[in-house]
Parts: sequence; C-alpha cells; structure tokens
Amino acid sequence: MTNTILNTEEDSSKPQRVVSLLGASTETIYRLGLGSKLVGRSHECDFPPACLSLPCISRPRLDVDASSLEIDEAVRSHSAAGEPVYKLDDAVISQLKPDLIIAQDHCRVCAITPGDISNSEFCANIPQLVVKPSTLQDCMNDITTVANGMGYPERGVALQKTLELRMDRVRQVVATHTDGSMNNNPEIKRPRVALLEWCDPIMGCGYWLPELVDVAGGEALHCPPPGGATPTISLQALMDSKPDVVVFALCGFGLARAAKEIVMSTTWGGSDNNNRLEELMDMCHRRVFVVDGNYLINRSGPRLVESAEALAEAIHPALLGHFGHFGTDLLSTMDEAIAMIDNTTGEKQRATTSAAKIRPPPFEEKESQKKKPESLPSSKPEEAVRMQLQHLQNGDMSHAFSLNSTANQMRWCSPDRFAAVLKSHGDFSRLLSEPAHVGESKETNGIATVRVTLPKTACSSAVELLFTMVAEIPEGAKDTMAWYTEKVGLAN
Repeated sequence: MTNTILNTEEDSSKPQRVVSLLGASTETIYRLGLGSKLVGRSHECDFPPACLSLPCISRPRLDVDASSLEIDEAVRSHSAAGEPVYKLDDAVISQLKPDLIIAQDHCRVCAITPGDISNSEFCANIPQLVVKPSTLQDCMNDITTVANGMGYPERGVALQKTLELRMDRVRQVVATHTDGSMNNNPEIKRPRVALLEWCDPIMGCGYWLPELVDVAGGEALHCPPPGGATPTISLQALMDSKPDVVVFALCGFGLARAAKEIVMSTTWGGSDNNNRLEELMDMCHRRVFVVDGNYLINRSGPRLVESAEALAEAIHPALLGHFGHFGTDLLSTMDEAIAMIDNTTGEKQRATTSAAKIRPPPFEEKESQKKKPESLPSSKPEEAVRMQLQHLQNGDMSHAFSLNSTANQMRWCSPDRFAAVLKSHGDFSRLLSEPAHVGESKETNGIATVRVTLPKTACSSAVELLFTMVAEIPEGAKDTMAWYTEKVGLAN
C-alpha cells in the first residue's frame, strides 16, 4: 500500500508547467499519462488531438505552403545567413510561466532548437531538457529521458520496454511472412528500398530511418550509416540504383500534399521530366508508395513502431495491410495518393484515420490572424454565438475563428487548427453542418454562458453545449465592448 501513497513534497518538486517544442516529446508525454502537465506546445505538435487545445508558442519564419523547392531554398537561405527558421512568442510564454521547456538539438529545420530558444529573453532562465536523437536507439532512450525530466522514471522504463517489444514483434512478423528469416539465410535477398525524405531536391534517408527499413526487412538505399545526416541525391542516381520499392515519406507532409508536391515539382513534373515518375513506377512494377511523413517515419517518438509497420507493409506484398496501415491516410500507393489530389485545394475529402497536417501562418502574419471581423456582433452574447455558428455552417473558418476571445485564439493557434479540432470531435463537428438552437444568455461578473442545443437526428442523440463568453474591446474600437467565445463544452 505504501507504493500507492503520493509523496507530496517529492511530487511538488516535479515540473508542473511544461512546454514541449518537439512533436515526439509531446506524444511521449501523453503516452506517459502526463498530458495534464503540458501548458504549451510548438506549431509542429499536433498529436494526440488533445494537445491542439494548448497555446501555440511558435511560428515558422517561412511560408510552409510554398512548394518543396521553395521551402528548401528558404531553409538554405536562413541557414546561410545564420538566421533561425522559427520564432518563439515571448508574450504567450510569459503568460504560461513554464517551469520546464523540452526541445531538440537534432535538426534546425524540423523543430525548434536551443539556439532558437536562446533568442528569447524570457526563456533564458527556464530549465531546459534537450534531446538529440540520431539513431533508433537514441529515439527509444529519449522516452526515458523525457520521463526522467518529468519526474516519472518508472513510467519511462515501462513505455520504452513496451515499444521495444513491439518493434521486435515487427521483426518477427517480417521473418515469419517472408519465407524464413532473412537475417539467418544469406540466400534470401532483402528488397532494396529507396526511402525518400524530400522530393525537390530528392533526399534519401538518414539518422534512424535506415534502421526502420532494416526492422521492416528491407535494404535501405541512398543512406549513410545509422545516425548520419540525410543525403541529397540526383534523379539519375535514384533511377540507376534500380530499387525494388520506393517509399516517399516527405517530412511534414501527409499523403495528398506529398503527392501534389511530387507531381508538380521541377524534378518529377517539370516539362523535361513529366514522364520520370511514371518511368520510376514502371521500373518498380508500381511498388511506389507514399507514407505520412508528418505523423510517421520522420517523428522520433512512440509512433516509430507504426512507422516500421507501415514500411513492412510497403516492402513486402505478403504483409500489405497486415498491420492495418495500408489504405488509410498513413500509407497508400502513389497512384492512390495522386487520385486524392484536387486541383483547387490539393486534397480530396475521404474517410481519414489521421488528421491532415494543419500549418499555422508564418510568424509575421500572426496579428492578422487575430483581427476581429469588421461586422461586429451585437452586445448580446447569444447574438455573438449565432453569428459564429452561421460562419461555421458557411465554411468561413477565418471569421468563425476571429469570434473567439484573444486567449482562445492563442490556444487554437490558427483558423485551420480550430477547424481541425472541430472536425475531429463527434459533437462539435455537428456544428459545421446541423442547425442548432441558441438559447438565452446568463451573465455573472462579466462572464456570460449560452446554451446551444443540437437536436436529435436519425444518427445522433440530442446534445446540449455550453458556450462561455467574455467581453472584449474589438480592435480599432475605443469604448465599445463585444462578446467573444472563450470556451465550449458539454452542458451538465
């Protein structure tokens, strides 16, 4: 019984207000059951969905909606000038008052580094936990590193052991379903795999990625030894290597965005290369796949197990779909990914198992995202709610987002993230398409509540939501107060 009694003094010494600036660490913290300790996240932290409600404290300095080539050129330009790729929002951090910041010193392109943090005066005196994953074992060890930093080492040991056992299970499944153990039978040749992290310019795979290919039963091409940096290769070098399987895992991109970048890139889709992708697919007997390079492969967290599983499905025809990833938004053939592209939005809607990558605007555009609409609601809270609901049903996320309070906008980070969270929640997603009854408001001490009822349908039960509203002075106004949504929850 003594093991279950919390030591109050010891517990109070553990970090209580943590900001995670690395998607992998954010996932790890939730896997450790410590999500309640997080008070802020970076713009790259987007899983699990619960973390999206945390304040976003960083922005990129480049246009993440630009083409792959333009992004690469912008990153190289920032690097050459010694400029950071990201910027922290000191104003938000000062409000959060964190007692621990978790960052990485692995890649200045993928996430915020200690160097970026050093440019923030407010962060100078805040304790930092810095991880630097290079190999697959580094990634696994970072599970316990984060757990130790949070003050729960035993949870880290247990989680790391679980993940390593699951990784071993992938190796066993591959060996069992590929005519014996390829490790012990030299006559059985492993499929030669080109795992590509970028498409324009073409980049092979580095750091822990070659080891993932090995776990999945393949022989990685165009890669350094484990832990080495990702190489840039030519299209001709890729074609000359004659891979058995090609897997595009573009860093930060989901399936449809990756496919769009590939077919529109100067390398694969330019006037001189418009047949090279088709040539590659023919050479590989159509065994060219696209994997979600945002959620899997490139993220050094717990889902490296799912990454190995997805690669095993792509590499071995006998395992296609075995782990349940193929045919979802985590893994598809190139042909299927291209079919998802829409000429106007870049993505077609389909049943999803993972949220689309939601990208905040560059840091310089932050203030424009918080601008209130010119047409303000009346002074009544219920009218403000009706207006926000109308914008949601019209698909006008920018105006719907702008009717959130300033603090609520800081939590959501951008209209796109706001929309993504709404769509991912069973009850809240109904606000986007179903008529709702808005009740009268009740005001107490400058805060109002408004009940919103979603009526019963053939597929859904009736639901009552409670909008909590706060009064703020709109931008550009002097004395006029207007009501804005602070939070929404299920009514008791």
